[in-house]
Amino acid sequence: MKVSHKIWIIMTVMLVAALIGVVVWLSVWLYGERMRADNARMQMEYVYENALHDSLDSVSEMENSLAKLLVSGSRAENMSIAADVYKDAAAAAEVVGRLPVDMYEHTGLQKFLNQVGDFAASYIRSAGSGADVSAYEEQFDDIHSAAAEVRRQLAEAAGRIGTDGYSVINDIDAGLNISVGVGEAVIEYPSIIYDGPFSDADNESSWKGLDGLPEISEEQALAVARDKLGIEGGKIVGISTGAAVMYEIEGTAGGADAYASVTKCGGMIASAAIGRETEGKGRLGEDEAAEKALEYAEALGYCGCLTPVWYNESGSAAVINLAPESDGIIYYPDLVKIKVSLTDGALLGAEACGYCANHCERAYPPARMTPASAEKCVSSRLTVTNVRLAVIPKGSSERLCYEVAGTYKGLDYFVYVDACDGTQVDILRVIDDEQGKLVA
Repeated sequence: MKVSHKIWIIMTVMLVAALIGVVVWLSVWLYGERMRADNARMQMEYVYENALHDSLDSVSEMENSLAKLLVSGSRAENMSIAADVYKDAAAAAEVVGRLPVDMYEHTGLQKFLNQVGDFAASYIRSAGSGADVSAYEEQFDDIHSAAAEVRRQLAEAAGRIGTDGYSVINDIDAGLNISVGVGEAVIEYPSIIYDGPFSDADNESSWKGLDGLPEISEEQALAVARDKLGIEGGKIVGISTGAAVMYEIEGTAGGADAYASVTKCGGMIASAAIGRETEGKGRLGEDEAAEKALEYAEALGYCGCLTPVWYNESGSAAVINLAPESDGIIYYPDLVKIKVSLTDGALLGAEACGYCANHCERAYPPARMTPASAEKCVSSRLTVTNVRLAVIPKGSSERLCYEVAGTYKGLDYFVYVDACDGTQVDILRVIDDEQGKLVA
C-alpha cells in the first residue's frame, strides 16, 4: 500500500509538472503569436500611414493643378494645364490605391480621381478640335472645390497620425470614409511657387552671363572667397564641370563652417553657405532684412540694379530674392537669392546661378500693350492687385511679359501676358502665405 501510495504521489507530481509545462509552453506560444500579430499590425500601420501621407501629397498636386484652370484665360494654356491635371489625377489614383478599400464607397475617392482624369482628357480633345468648351469651363469651380475638400479631409486624417492613441487601422475599422461631393457629374497645373516666381528656373547649358570674362586660378578663387565672404583657411575641395566650371571651396567664416562655389570664368560667387548660429533676441523686420540683402549682393559683386521681388521668412532667417530692374522691367532669369539672419543681419548664404548664367545686355522691342490692356487679357475672375513688366524664362528662351498679380477665392496667382500680343504665357500659383510674398 505504501508503495502504491508513493507511485500515486509521483504520478500526480509528474502530471502537475506536465500540466505546468503545457501552460508555460502555451503562454510562451500565445505571447509569441501576440508579438507577431502586434509586429504585423505595426508594419501594416506604417504602410497605411505612408499611403495616407502620399495620398495627401498627390491629391494636393492635383488640386493645385485644378486651381490654375480657375483663372487661366487662354485656351492653349488651359490645354497645357489640363494635361497636367490628367497626369496628376492618374498619379493620385495610383497612390490612393495603396489605401485599404474599406475607406471608400463605390462613389468615393478613386472614382472621383478617375473622373477628373477623364474630364481633363475630354477637355483637351474638345479644345484641340476648336469646339465650344464653355460647358467644361462651367465645371471648373465645382471640380476644384471637390478636390480641395478631398485634400482637406486627407490632411485632417494625416494630421492625426502621431497623436496619442491614434491608429489608421482603427480609424478604418471605425468606418473612415473620404467623401466626394460631386454627385454623378461627368468629371473630367499653375506651377507651385515655393520661394518666389521662377526661383527654380532651369539655367541654360551655356552660361552666357560669363561670356568674355577672364579665367581665374585656384589661388585667385580662394582670394575671392576670402575677400567677399570672409572665408579663412579656405581650400579647394573639388572642381565641378557642369554648365560652368567652378571651384568648390570650404573653410571657416567667423568661426563657422563655410562653403562657396566660385566660377572659373570671371570669379563670380555662384553659391555660398555659412553655418552661423541664428538664435538670439534680436529681430530684423522685412525692410531691414531686404536692405541687408541688397548690401550683401552688391558686396558679393552682383550688379547694383537689383530690387527685392520675393521675401520668404523661416524661423530666425529669411531668404530675399533679388532681380535686376532696368527701365521698369524685372529680369527674373537673373535671380540672386540672399539668406540673412533675422537676429543680427549676418549673411548666411547666397545663390546666384541664374544671375551668373543669364545676366547680360538685352534688347527687347518696346511693349505694344499697356498695363490696363494686359489686365484685360486675364480672367475676369481674378482680382488684380499689381501689374508690371517682367522678362521671364520660357523653355530655352525668354519672353517680355506683363506680370499680373491677383487673387481668386483666397488663392494668390501670377499671370504672365505677352507684352506685345497679349497671349497668356504662364500662370503661377502661390501655395500659402507662409511661403513668402511678392514685393511690389
